[in-house]
Amino acid sequence: MINKGPLLILLGSVCFSFSGTFQQFAPSGATPFTITEARMLIGAAGLLFWCLLSGKFSVSFGSLRWKYLVLMAVSLLSFQLLFFSSILKTGVAVGTVVAIGSTPIWTAIIEKTFFNKSPRSVWFIATTIAVVGIILLNLQNFSGQVNILYTFLPLLAGLAYALEIVFAKEAMQGSSSEVCMMIVMALVALFNLPSIFFNELTWILTFRGALVCLGLGIVTASMAFALFFGGTKTTPAAVASTLGMAEPLGAALWGITLLHEPCSLTTLSGIVLILLSLILLIKPEKQTAYSTQ
Repeated sequence: MINKGPLLILLGSVCFSFSGTFQQFAPSGATPFTITEARMLIGAAGLLFWCLLSGKFSVSFGSLRWKYLVLMAVSLLSFQLLFFSSILKTGVAVGTVVAIGSTPIWTAIIEKTFFNKSPRSVWFIATTIAVVGIILLNLQNFSGQVNILYTFLPLLAGLAYALEIVFAKEAMQGSSSEVCMMIVMALVALFNLPSIFFNELTWILTFRGALVCLGLGIVTASMAFALFFGGTKTTPAAVASTLGMAEPLGAALWGITLLHEPCSLTTLSGIVLILLSLILLIKPEKQTAYSTQ
């Protein structure tokens, strides 16, 4: 039987990739904190509506693995704050390359250290190709000198993302991914709630602001999280983290096609390399097993 997990992860990553495009249309006054709060609240509400319609609440809430759900929520919020903080200090290019590029490496280290699982050799090849692709994708945006100390911020963001993926596999054992992600997003919204008292909210009440929030909440939260983390249930965490690089790939494509951003030969090379790495990882015979070494 073909494992559909990697396909779900790719679809989820495509949904995630619209985040930057939606945020480009956000009115002035929008901040990472208010965007996160609106995205998580609407995302949780969207999954609540879906779960009610589809009967996903047949599972007992007492049987859910709450420890891992809380750890997932903390990791998700930590990634949001660390990633956006790193962009302010290092720039979008460096922050993206270090955070997203380090996530698969962190994931492999965590799985080897705590679960004694090692990815197959194809993962190392595909991940190396994908990281080079990410660098090429952002190369034209590199500028100036970056304080080496600031690179720890995106590195920690990558660690938070890796922990989120690893905790997801534990949190969703025997449970619906939609229910689990609804709870995780509600927890993130709760944890992030105090920040809204220090940020402007009037932009949300505008027509454009409301549309941006709905797009972020439904597409990049409800759909993206349910698909991506539903796929992690049957996909090794290290493989899932590399497949997640489809997100910056999609973001680059939307930037070129929807926002009319320039496409250089370097950018095109990065796109091709990431596509190649994804093709290597979604082969049925390679996607489900770990190395026995």
